[in-house]
Amino acid sequence: ILIQIKKYQAAIDFNRRNYEKLLLNISEYPELKSLSHGAVSHYARSLFEAFIASLQKSDVGNDPPYHYLEEAERLMREDARESRDEEAERLMREDMLVSRDDIDIYVNSTILLCNILTFQRKFAEANQILNPCLQKAQRVLGPSHVATKNLLGIYARICQYV
Repeated sequence: ILIQIKKYQAAIDFNRRNYEKLLLNISEYPELKSLSHGAVSHYARSLFEAFIASLQKSDVGNDPPYHYLEEAERLMREDARESRDEEAERLMREDMLVSRDDIDIYVNSTILLCNILTFQRKFAEANQILNPCLQKAQRVLGPSHVATKNLLGIYARICQYV
């Protein structure tokens, strides 16, 4: 168990350092802003995965690190807010084309944030975030795409509690 925890902690530390370095460098090199989503996502995902692993081992008597979920949620919400600002900026420039990468990032970010929120029992919030993403995925990717199916699976889990 201790080896597993150290492995997750090493991943968290690595991703946190990358995230912090990127934040420092963005002010000097604004073109790095486009890389921030990846750093944020990796850091938040490592926190979430460490929480899940500790949850599975919590029968040992230790409480799972709920602060990991709180930090992962904060990171993903901040990233989503910045993404919305960038999308609004693109729309103002009339650059209406949405790339496949943008949709994949949007879907993956939504899946991670909704999973974080459901583990915190914030089902209504997760549902509010999930619905627009699910509609867009169904429209752009189609109902049989794996990402759409993943979103539908989360939707089914959330609907049990909303």
